[in-house]
Amino acid sequence: SGSVSALFTTPPTVMPAQGPEPLAFLRSINVQTAGTKLTATSGEYTTPVADFMRASSTDLSGFQRRGGKLIVVQGVSDPVFSINDTIRWWEEVNRVNNGTAANFARVFGVPGMNHCSGGPATDQFNAFGALVEWVEKSTAPAQIVATAGNGTPWPGRTRPLCAFPSQARYNGTGSIEVAGSFSCR
Repeated sequence: SGSVSALFTTPPTVMPAQGPEPLAFLRSINVQTAGTKLTATSGEYTTPVADFMRASSTDLSGFQRRGGKLIVVQGVSDPVFSINDTIRWWEEVNRVNNGTAANFARVFGVPGMNHCSGGPATDQFNAFGALVEWVEKSTAPAQIVATAGNGTPWPGRTRPLCAFPSQARYNGTGSIEVAGSFSCR
């Protein structure tokens, strides 16, 4: 409830970190009207919170000129930010860069993953290591191998996370529990 009460309402709703209040607050949210709090302003809150939640600029030219590399990893089941919006953003970055965005920016969707982690997903991976390889050794990641944690229905399962627009496809042979049985296509 911390992010909902503090970040997704204007003005922020003061909420204790523990006790029954956070759950009661979440249960009381009217989803039909809650969206208006994202675009509202109030007193000292003159900029809507929704304006801070968008990274919508597709002009990454300065970043690209300096040799910047960007890996965006997002849960496909993120309840806050839609992977469809992220994909549309990347497609526009790609269009603006005449089809060359993958040279400096890649998006990896994680099927089943919630916001940043969790869910029935292979949500344990080293995206930072992939970024370091790309920056220091010019090895652009086509995939990042991910593992399902103990809290999932398939602890230890591995899968390749594929750079958009590729998707992991079963090769037709081998264990369905092992990333090596899948290819990004």
